[in-house]
Order: sequence, then C-alpha cells, then structure tokens
Amino acid sequence: MWSRRIAGLLLVALLALFFAYPLLRFLALPFATASASDHGWLNGLLVAVRNTALLALGAACIAAPLGAAIAWLLERRASPLNHAMTSALWLIFLAPSYLLTTGWQIVFREPGLRHGLAAALFFSPFGIVALLALKALPFCAFVVRPTWAGMGRELEEAMRVHALSLARRAGLTLRLALPAAAAGFVIAFIESVQEFGIPATLGAHLRMPILTYAIYEHLSTSPLDFAGAARLSWVVVAMAAGGALLHLSLHHRHSAVLVHGRARHAAPPPPGRVLHGAILLLAGVLWGLGLLTPGFALVASALAGHDWAGDYASLFNSTGFAVLAATASLALAVTLARASNRSGQGLAVGIELFTLSNMAIPGLVLGAAYLMAFNTPWLPLYGTSLLLILGYTAGYAPMLTRLLQSPVAQIDRRLGEAARLHALPWAARVLDIEAVLLAAPLLRGWLLAFGFILFELPVSELLYPPGREPLGVAIVRLNQTLHFHAAARLALSGFALTAAVVALAGGVAYLLLPVGARRGTA
Repeated sequence: MWSRRIAGLLLVALLALFFAYPLLRFLALPFATASASDHGWLNGLLVAVRNTALLALGAACIAAPLGAAIAWLLERRASPLNHAMTSALWLIFLAPSYLLTTGWQIVFREPGLRHGLAAALFFSPFGIVALLALKALPFCAFVVRPTWAGMGRELEEAMRVHALSLARRAGLTLRLALPAAAAGFVIAFIESVQEFGIPATLGAHLRMPILTYAIYEHLSTSPLDFAGAARLSWVVVAMAAGGALLHLSLHHRHSAVLVHGRARHAAPPPPGRVLHGAILLLAGVLWGLGLLTPGFALVASALAGHDWAGDYASLFNSTGFAVLAATASLALAVTLARASNRSGQGLAVGIELFTLSNMAIPGLVLGAAYLMAFNTPWLPLYGTSLLLILGYTAGYAPMLTRLLQSPVAQIDRRLGEAARLHALPWAARVLDIEAVLLAAPLLRGWLLAFGFILFELPVSELLYPPGREPLGVAIVRLNQTLHFHAAARLALSGFALTAAVVALAGGVAYLLLPVGARRGTA
C-alpha cells in the first residue's frame, strides 16, 4: 500500500515538474512583467487573432460537412471504394502538413501553372484554408462515423413505413447526426487554430500574421519576447480549450442518443448510380488532390535535383530523438494508464486532464514553456538533447495514454494477484504476462509516436540543440529558402526510414511473439 502511494506521489511530482510548472510559469508571464514590445502589441494581436479565427472557421466549414458526408458513405453504403477512401483519410491524417504544402508549392512552381488562376488562389488565404481543411478532414470523418454506425435499420424502415418524403427523411437523419457533425466542426476548428506547419510554410511565404507562427517569431528573433509570446499563447489556448470543452459537452450530452442494445445492424446496401459517382469523385479528390499530386511532386523534385550530396545529418538526429522519445512516451503512457485504472479518484481525474491537454495545449506553446522554464541556473537544460526529448515526451505521452487506457483496463487485476500469489518476481509479471498481453497496442503506440516525432516541427523549432537540427526543422528551412529539391529528398528519406522501421518492427513481432499476442501488430 505504501509503495503504491509513494509511486503515485512520484508520478504527480513528475507531471508537476515537466508539465504543469513550465506551462504555468510561461502563461503567468504577461501578468507578472511587461513586454519589450508593448507599443502597438494590441494591434498585432488583433490582426493575428482575426486571421487565425477566419482561416480556422473557413477550414471547419469545409471539413465538417464533407467529413460527415464521407463518414455516411463509409458506414451506410457498401462500396468497393470504401477501403480506398479510409486509407486516404489515414494517410492524410499521418502526413505532416508542411510536406503537403511543400508538394503543392512545387506543383505551382511549374512554368505552365505559375501564373495561372489556380496558383493565384493557392498563394492566398484560400490556399491556407484549403490545406487546413484537408488536414482537418480525417478528424471530422472519424468523429462522425460512430454516429452513422450506431444508427440501426429501424429508423430508416419506420420513416419509409410512414411514407415520409426523401427530403423529410434526410432532414430527420441530419438532425440526429447534427451533434456529431458539430463536434467534428469544433475539432476541425481546434486543429486549424493549433496548426503550425502550414503557417510556417505557406503563411510565412504570404507574410500573413497567424497566431502560431507569430508565437514562434517572438521566440526566434532577437531580443526574445517571452511576454509577447505568452500573450499570443493565451489566445491560442483559450480558443483551443473553449473548443475542447464544447466538444466534450456535445460528446457527453449526445453520445448515447443513437446507441442502444435493440438496434439491428444490417449490411449496408450498395450505392446507387448517383452515390457511386459521388464516392468515385470523393475518392479521386482525396487521393488525387490530397496525396498523389503533392506526393508525385515531391518525388519528381527529388529526382530532378543534380546535387545528391545534401546534408542528411538531420535525418540521423531525428531518428535518435524519435527512438528515445517514443520509448519514454510509451513508458510514461503505460504508467499513467495503469495508475488511472488502479488509483484513487483524485489521481485519476488529474491523469484525465493531462490526457486531454493535447487538445488544448498546442505543441508550440509547450515548447515555448520549456524554453523559458528550463533556461535557468537551477534547471539549465536548454540547449541539450535531453530537453528536446522531454518536450517530445510531454507532447506525445497524453495521446499514447488515451490509446492505451482501454487495453490496460481489459487486463484483469486478479491476473496480477495470482502471479504474486505464486511468488513470480516483478520483472516476470511485467515482461512475461502484461507485456505479452499488451504487445499489439504497445507496438502500435510506439510506431505511431516514432513516426510523429520523426517529422515533428513546433517543439523541434524551439528546443533543438545547436548542431543537431531535426528533420522537420531542416525541411522547413529548405522550404523557406526555396530549396525544394533538397527538401523533397529529405522528406522521402524520412518516409523510407519510417517504412523500414515499421517493417522491421512488424517482422520482429511476428517472429518473437505468440500468435495471439502478435495479432493486430502487422
């Protein structure tokens, strides 16, 4: 009992030191000191807030209805293209936004397109809105899809029995799905507000003030303006936190409306000719405009360059950072998931708030907080690789904790009690029992964290040590200096490395794990 309490206190102290303390100290700065750029700061803030809000609202207005429609087609109509659309959504979700932007910038640098209407629209706020909507689209589809899946066949049959018109049936169905669609709208808004890769590439090219890139400029130009960055961060956090609270309210209020035990789930019918054409069009847009066009542009640009002796040190730097940070994030996430299921109510609530923090605290704000909090005589970690790894861990452990909470909760406590009764040592209980049962989610979580951290941008921009430039920072630097060939080669090298790591991890899991444990790791 005492050992569990001591472990809980150590866990609370760890979260307080490396999460709560940096954020509170950084966000409290505007109330404690004056900024060196007080003159005219309000006008710049209002311009950045206006631009950010309008861009995010525009992206959400596009992504929310389109994501709801895609989710309806995936759940309510059996099309052979459903797997292709789902794969496209996942690839867009995983692709770094600055690489999609770089691919399209390469496309519109072609002589035949450079001065056309499409290029003019892309190199404008409309291009930023389109890219933000593309990145937010998977979130909207994933949020709305369970609602369509939870609808039984009884509702549709009852409306047909009462001879309701097509418009009336569609209106009633949309009313039932409105809470989920509204949640998708809110999440699209949050993701667009927190986005950094697109403002750092296309936004910087257009010289358009956007909150996240404005925070970075306050912390990357001399003299450093921590108070000004904290003011802007308050706005970003407030917008994201307000959206997160609204999303949680919608989820808790309406999540059980359509899910009940008596629902009858029949196989969805095949789409008609009109719907089949719509599915074909949407699949073409997702794959053609969302993935293949920028992807082929990156490949063509990489092959077109004549100098292949570029500096690939950033790829090796990020590989080491990603391995260490993904391992640390996974270890912390498992610890938090176990504590949330086996501890008291107070610690469980604190862990729940921590896991929700990645919705309200953008990575750039977390990096800025680390930059200020650990650049002191008693915690001189700034400029070291350790601080960058700690920043990655604090940024991705909440996501992995949410991912692992359900698998960890499914392990019966009596299994561990039986192991202790038979005098099995702690290492055997952890490695031979729990690690085997959790092998598939642990491997998926580590690979997900590795891929995200390898291409991570906002925390990397603020915390990387001198002489150890990460991959994302190098690609964006090459993008901003218009060295697209070198940027494309680095990006493709990163993709190849990620694919090799995934294949290696899957092969090792297949060879070493039992059949039941390795199920789902491929």
